[in-house]
Amino acid sequence: MSTSLLYHAFGIVGYFYQSTCFIAGVIVVAIQADHWRLRCPVCKSREIHCRGKLVDA
Repeated sequence: MSTSLLYHAFGIVGYFYQSTCFIAGVIVVAIQADHWRLRCPVCKSREIHCRGKLVDA
């Protein structure tokens, strides 16, 4: 899977593809934030605080 596929298939922008695994009937795609491209969607500032869930697969 490529970063381009993340964008075109899922609309995910600002992340790099890391890996894919299949666990208990679920496909898990690991991605990593591209901190150089992350910006606030409203004001476009780079001064942001990321929130999310870290999953150890």
